[in-house]
Amino acid sequence: MTSSPAPPESHRHPPLRRALVGLFLLAWIPRIVLAGTYLGLPLGLDDMYQYDMLALSISRGDGYRWYQREYVEGLRSYFDRYYEADLSPEEVPEDGYLSLFRPPGYPAFLAGIYLISGEARRIAAVRLAQTLLGASLAPLTFLLARRLRMTTRAGAIAGAAVALYPILWAYPLGLGSENLFIPLSMVAVLLLLRSANDPRWTTAALAGAVVGAAALTRGVFSLFGAFAWLWLARRVGWNRAAAFGLAALAVVLPWAVRNSLAAGRPAFVENSIGYNLFVGYHPEGNGGFVSGPALIPTRFLDDVERDRWTFERALEFIRQDPGRAVRLLPLRLGYLSGIETREFTFFYGNNVFGALPSTAVAAIVLGLIIPWIAIAGSAPFGMATSPFAAGRNLILLLVGTTLIAYVPVLAEPRFHLPLVPFLAPYAAWVWADPGVLRRPVSRRAFVLACLALGVLVGLWAWDLHRQAPQITALLSPGGNRLRLPY
Repeated sequence: MTSSPAPPESHRHPPLRRALVGLFLLAWIPRIVLAGTYLGLPLGLDDMYQYDMLALSISRGDGYRWYQREYVEGLRSYFDRYYEADLSPEEVPEDGYLSLFRPPGYPAFLAGIYLISGEARRIAAVRLAQTLLGASLAPLTFLLARRLRMTTRAGAIAGAAVALYPILWAYPLGLGSENLFIPLSMVAVLLLLRSANDPRWTTAALAGAVVGAAALTRGVFSLFGAFAWLWLARRVGWNRAAAFGLAALAVVLPWAVRNSLAAGRPAFVENSIGYNLFVGYHPEGNGGFVSGPALIPTRFLDDVERDRWTFERALEFIRQDPGRAVRLLPLRLGYLSGIETREFTFFYGNNVFGALPSTAVAAIVLGLIIPWIAIAGSAPFGMATSPFAAGRNLILLLVGTTLIAYVPVLAEPRFHLPLVPFLAPYAAWVWADPGVLRRPVSRRAFVLACLALGVLVGLWAWDLHRQAPQITALLSPGGNRLRLPY
């Protein structure tokens, strides 16, 4: 009996559109179910209230302002409990304070949704919209893998890994810039990779504009944009790189000029560096985000005064104990690469979800730990065996600039979440074909991958040991009523 010939490649794999739609649905279903379950959940955490204030101010045509009297009055008990400043409604201006602290990208996105949905249903509308943004990460990861010249199988596995990444399911519930920033950063990198093979200057300019938009959502991305400009110039020459750079500057500079005029001195898209340094180096802190030191600067409602005061105090902390400042660096690397249990620990420990069986809590904790370890632990070997050196170098620039932005200042596990969709294709490259491990780009690349894994395992062991008492308490009866600080 003769076997029939193998079907052509186009028939062995689903069409591109079907794969993209399938990955989108795989990612969207758990997000929309979770968002539907908690659609009426009230906001929590200071960041969310601040984003809401800023978005309301934009949507009402009042400019970029926060801590309006009406808002403070509605949340007076919260501000009285957590703020050092006197936030009595009669003590704050009716129209609030001009803000420079946060970049405007995400509040502008929220304001657009508020204008469509109306203020009464604004939080529910945002949650639904953010499920769509979050679900887009899966097909974008698939497209990224293709741009990195990986197989369709590896791309599908990478997309599925991001679609089913548990902590990302929960992010649409809150107001957090990650919801917009991660998709924007992915589109920016996809356009950069496309620009490297596209002779049109308009493609490079579009990549620059999206990089600028991502930087307006999270200012640290501008550091990657600067290195990406050099990467692009080396690949395609200075003419197209100039189009990229000018487009990025055209997006970012107007807001930097606005902030500089408001501050009375040169400023960029946000002025949070002083605050972050203050928290990161405070003697009662540990290099990461600690709620006690973080609350101290809330006594200042003027962003310029807060930035000046916190920056000066941070420099004093460093001068008083420079050795400690150095010792904090590896700790921050541990926080940045650490396990992603903080959000669940905070919300479950404050009884947001009610009491759960200990087996369910253990399953959730393991579900939050294992995906990150699997992706981050496999990605170095995917990079060591990847056939596309230029693409790998661009992703390494993103990883490197993330380390530079956070390790010297302030770090916590959620800051590595934007890297997950960029590392997933390299992890999937190994998962799809373990035989590639026998074909590293070079012996040195394989040795570096082994060293990276060794460092990560050490950091994960330290972080698990650090969090073990808290996780044990969550598993115990009454773990949902620990009243843990964020």
